[in-house]
Amino acid sequence: MNAPDDAVAIGAPSIRRRLLFLLLVPLTALLGIGIYIDYRAGAEAIRSAYDRALREDALAIAAHLRDEDGNGRIDADLPPQAVAVLRADSVDSIYYAVRGADGALISGDADLPTGAARAENPSFRDVDFRGHAARVARYATQVGATDVVIAIAETTRKRGAATTRILASVVLTDLVQLAATLLLIWFGVRYGLRPLRALGAQIRQRSPRDLAPLDTPVPDEVRPLVGALNNLLATVHASARSQQRFLADAAHQLRTPLTGMIAQLELLERDAAAAQVRERIVALHQSSRRLAHTANQLLALARAEPAANVPENFQEIELEALVGEAVAAHLDRALAARIDLGADTAPVRVSGSAWLLRELLANLVDNALNYTPAGGSVTVRCGRAAIEGAPFDGAFLEVEDDGPGIPEHERERVRERFYRMPGADGNGSGLGLAIVDEIARAHEADFSIRTGSGARGVCVRVEFTAATNVRNLSGS
Repeated sequence: MNAPDDAVAIGAPSIRRRLLFLLLVPLTALLGIGIYIDYRAGAEAIRSAYDRALREDALAIAAHLRDEDGNGRIDADLPPQAVAVLRADSVDSIYYAVRGADGALISGDADLPTGAARAENPSFRDVDFRGHAARVARYATQVGATDVVIAIAETTRKRGAATTRILASVVLTDLVQLAATLLLIWFGVRYGLRPLRALGAQIRQRSPRDLAPLDTPVPDEVRPLVGALNNLLATVHASARSQQRFLADAAHQLRTPLTGMIAQLELLERDAAAAQVRERIVALHQSSRRLAHTANQLLALARAEPAANVPENFQEIELEALVGEAVAAHLDRALAARIDLGADTAPVRVSGSAWLLRELLANLVDNALNYTPAGGSVTVRCGRAAIEGAPFDGAFLEVEDDGPGIPEHERERVRERFYRMPGADGNGSGLGLAIVDEIARAHEADFSIRTGSGARGVCVRVEFTAATNVRNLSGS
């Protein structure tokens, strides 16, 4: 169930990033629209306020106009102090002009245009006056029976500064709101996806042999996915059980006729009537034994596949007892070949399949005896091992011989199925170390090939490194 990291990276972007991106685009668009609307509303409020001030100034000027003689001659009763107060402004420049119905200047700045009459009174417009942007208010009134037009203008420095301040304030406020919204969304999405992360962690931490249903609580939207995964796990579990049953039946059906045929050939070898064909019978006997050995190895290889092994089939195994059985089973062969076969053990238990671990030891001892010359030695070991960087001790199985050894450049290839080193002696099928490799992986153990002690031979070591798979015999 463990997926490679790069396999995960190939997939679509994460849900968190996708949600944040999908929300960021419309939120940014709404931010722009909000800034525009707020800016227009703020700018309109500022313009209205300053326009009202211009209108009040125009009305104040109108209040000082007089038609003393009643003949239509208008006097502007504006003392110098009043004009100074009107023009007083530390930022903007203020101008005014009062004209009669014929356009003649009554008072003020002669070059200030009054502009054309409009429906609204007073009316406002933007002009460029004396090289500066200005806002002009035009107010038409009557003094006595005479029509009078008053124009008052103000440059727009204060208006521009106020509008800029409003724009900056609006942008800053909306950006803070956007950031706060995205932060809340990020925390919300992160919290909402916590069940998915828990589900992913449970799947990543699972052993390839763990086919139990997933039981992590998930939201309603993810339940169909978990249900589909559980259905898949149940199907694989059923397939593994079916494979186990098939392999057991196949092993029985193959071994029974082969064993019978080998027994009959052994009888024929001792039969005096078969003396003329004894050499052929011996050759047939040897071929049958090799066939039986290869069939057993193929079955062992199939049964060692991780898919065919589930944790519920594992039990606590005493490695010391397994080593004793393996040495006893091969002792006659070792004595016949004049090889010193011995054991060096310490009590330790592991969780695993007894059948598979017996097959692992049988293949290692068989390989060692095949390649160890007469007068050599083969040692089978087991015990506890300190695992570097791990908070616990592991267990190990080890078979060492003083044969020709395996060159370093061949140590990876000899794990391959049906591979035999060039020039290798014997009639092996090239499956022994491949079976060991599969069984080690089924037990989550590390399988390594090293040079033997004294720089001779080979030392094959299987380390059980999972803390839950190793127990001290004395503490059980």
